[in-house]
Amino acid sequence: MAETYTSRTLREIVRVVASRFVGMVIIFAVVVVAVGLATFLSPKWYRSEAKLLAKPTGMGNPLETRTTMRDEVTLFVTTQREIVQSDYVLASALMMLDGERLPKPDYEKLPQAKRLLADWDEKVRAFIDEDIKRLKSARKRVSVVTPGGPDATFTQIFSIQVDWPEEATEGSFGDMESREQAARIATELAKNVKDAYLMRYTALEVLRTSEAAAFLQDKALGIVKAKLDKATESLQGFIKNDLEGDLLLINSMLGRHSGGIESGPAILRTKFQAEINTIDADLAEKLALQKAIDFELKKDADAEVAVPDEITRINPSVKILEVKIVDLKLRLNELQPRYTESYQEIQNIKTEILSARNDLRIELQKQSDRLGQTIASLTARRAALEKVVSQDSSRVNDLATKAAEYERRINAVESAQTVYNEELKRVQAAKAAEQLAETTMLVSLIDEASRPAVDEYIRPLVLLNMVVAIVGGILLSLIYAFLADHFDHSIKSIDDAERYLGTPVLASVPKLARKVIRAK
Repeated sequence: MAETYTSRTLREIVRVVASRFVGMVIIFAVVVVAVGLATFLSPKWYRSEAKLLAKPTGMGNPLETRTTMRDEVTLFVTTQREIVQSDYVLASALMMLDGERLPKPDYEKLPQAKRLLADWDEKVRAFIDEDIKRLKSARKRVSVVTPGGPDATFTQIFSIQVDWPEEATEGSFGDMESREQAARIATELAKNVKDAYLMRYTALEVLRTSEAAAFLQDKALGIVKAKLDKATESLQGFIKNDLEGDLLLINSMLGRHSGGIESGPAILRTKFQAEINTIDADLAEKLALQKAIDFELKKDADAEVAVPDEITRINPSVKILEVKIVDLKLRLNELQPRYTESYQEIQNIKTEILSARNDLRIELQKQSDRLGQTIASLTARRAALEKVVSQDSSRVNDLATKAAEYERRINAVESAQTVYNEELKRVQAAKAAEQLAETTMLVSLIDEASRPAVDEYIRPLVLLNMVVAIVGGILLSLIYAFLADHFDHSIKSIDDAERYLGTPVLASVPKLARKVIRAK
């Protein structure tokens, strides 16, 4: 029996290889030929890819709890992967491959859109029940890829990939050869999956946000609105029945900022004079603010508008628009060095900036109108106060009683209004999310489904397979040679004879070929 190979000499290793050379060649040839046949006879696989950009805005269901940006993006992209690979989307894509047309619901007419989607849902369920095997096969060929791998979900870009083998014959593309047909089906299916995904995602977002908005509108908002209406009705009834023409005086008597209700003609006149001075200061401020707004509105439509800080402070809508414009400019500055001006997202951002500026001008005009109304009200109030100051006020006590009741009712209305405003913000957030979902702005297409070239298949990898076959053939042939020698107990050389018999070899007779031996 041969010794371990660690003690073998180079001559013995060469002898082992030479003695088993024919078998090694046969094993090597079998491995290489088998892998080559499997590689060249296996079907060619073609890949089509559509790249999309996901942009979670943070505007979603107002009933949901807010999370960090990283958690939102991770959850968002993971959810998109689940939607793309769902039975609904894959079945819709295969139905489109068979000639069905994907519905295009008009979400501005929500009842009709729901009926259209319900009809399509019935077709999809029927397809899933009838062609479950085809659906499973398609699922293996459709994947969602994010930069960095499937676990790298903190990204806003993901791709829909479709791999299709050349022997697949689904679809109706005539008599074209199998490779051309496979490349065509891969492209069509990738496009169909993308379209079905966008339709499904948009439908889910619209229905989800509309249901949230309806819940808030019909339930929570309805309750607080009823309380506000009741408090307002009570206040208006008191003004109409009890205050009559004393409303302006009552408003002046209310010491809501000075800590109480003053009484006495002299003190009241002093207070009224102080109120006049306050109104004068307020009028001057409002007039200056209105003048500043009007100056900005006279600028060209595409010019930058400088909003006074006071307007930003008192009008949250203006502040939101300013922040939006700044964010859009930052995104534009980030994209412009990398892309041309014809890049779709750059054009979209510029359009959004122009729209935001127009909305800002509209909001400033509304604020100017409100300032004009406030100025008119303050002017009338000042005139009434001047008239009271010049007269003796004999009804101070009666006015003080009415003022106390009036202030109580005003506080009730303001409290109900505050609660109503909070609920209204939630409803508006739901409506805004609904409108955003209608336009599919959260997910936009970067690259359409690619068309693979017939000669550029992704599998099989000929070079890699042949390299693996050659290396594997060499290893298997060497393993065969040394295993065969290990289990061969015959003596093959002088060294083996001396090692195993323990006696020196005096002479050896070489093996001669037949043609060397001569017959006498």
